[in-house]
Amino acid sequence: MFDFDSVSHLNGYIKQSLQDNPYLAEFSVTGEISQYTVSSRDHAYFSIKDDQSVINCVIFSRSRSMLKIEPEIGMKVKVTGGLDYYTAGGKLQVIATNIEDKGAGDLHEQFNKLFKKLQDEGLFEPSKKKAIPILPKRIGVVTSSSGKVISDIVNTIRKRNPHHDILLYPASVQGAECPPEVISGIEYFNKEKNVDVIIVARGGGSYEELFCFNDEGIARAVFASEIPVISAIGHEPDYTIIDYVADVRAATPTAAGEMVIASYDDQQKEIDNLALNLDIAINSFVDSRRKALDVYKNHKALHSPAYYAKEQLAVVNGLKTSLDALSMRFVKQTSSEINELKVRLDALNPNNVLSRGYSYVCDGSGKAVESAKSVKKGDNVSIVLSDGTLLSEIKDISINADGGAKDA
Repeated sequence: MFDFDSVSHLNGYIKQSLQDNPYLAEFSVTGEISQYTVSSRDHAYFSIKDDQSVINCVIFSRSRSMLKIEPEIGMKVKVTGGLDYYTAGGKLQVIATNIEDKGAGDLHEQFNKLFKKLQDEGLFEPSKKKAIPILPKRIGVVTSSSGKVISDIVNTIRKRNPHHDILLYPASVQGAECPPEVISGIEYFNKEKNVDVIIVARGGGSYEELFCFNDEGIARAVFASEIPVISAIGHEPDYTIIDYVADVRAATPTAAGEMVIASYDDQQKEIDNLALNLDIAINSFVDSRRKALDVYKNHKALHSPAYYAKEQLAVVNGLKTSLDALSMRFVKQTSSEINELKVRLDALNPNNVLSRGYSYVCDGSGKAVESAKSVKKGDNVSIVLSDGTLLSEIKDISINADGGAKDA
């Protein structure tokens, strides 16, 4: 057994052993980012994991500045670098020199990531959906110009109602050319405003073949469209991002043709029903107006205008009598209230108080003397009576024990 004389000795040995291992000097490993933080010096510290293990990693600012992606928690990545052992802390970590996004090869992961992003932005909200017109004059179709899809849509619409125009915008519905061409078709119809509804369609295929309709650009073009959009991609079980953004999803291209326009026979029946209801409504209106006219025709005012005028005059006279009575009652009540107020005002009139034998005293400036303490001997005061004023000089002042003045 080898005896290490210190922890530093042991950690140094571990570090040297790792450095001497050619497999650990430079390697790549794939995992999911579970933690990711960036320091003030732009170094990124993170960890990657699988379903059983986790390992710490660091990528320094120089290497990080050359990355083609911005790593995020939950991203599946391929990390290239070498293994390092931090002896001071006894920590094992990968010194990364590059990080690659491995999610590009995982179609389901791409779908889920884009789905959540657009859902959080509100692109799937039912309140944002536009109504499909009942009777579109012209229908725009974005799909391949060859193949069964356009034939099925045209035949379905023609069978249901031959009196509608269909305008095709040819577009690839598979591969790298699909997203830009589908987007161009949607934008073309919106720019020209030459259709009332747009169908984006493709026949059945594998998940990978239909995946071009899980494109963010297509989704945003559909959402921004001022013209209602029907998605008809694949068959009944097939769902792509465009189905969630579109105003209506059709299970198949044929179903889109049935959905976009009612059959001619159904429309004719609806028109016949509306015409019948209109006839009934008109006849009912005319009948009610005729009955009302008969009532007016037999009204006594037409046969005896003077009698009718006499009746109305009696009504007016009755109203006049009621108004006169109300007016008299109001005047009487108001007069009574005025008299009551007059009595109260008279009782408060200072002159009436003086006439009952009271008086009040004013000093030289005409201000009322309210206390014996406010004057002194020799002051001239005025005594105001009901019929005149007496001028007096203060000869003596006597203060009551309770604070009031005595007779002087």
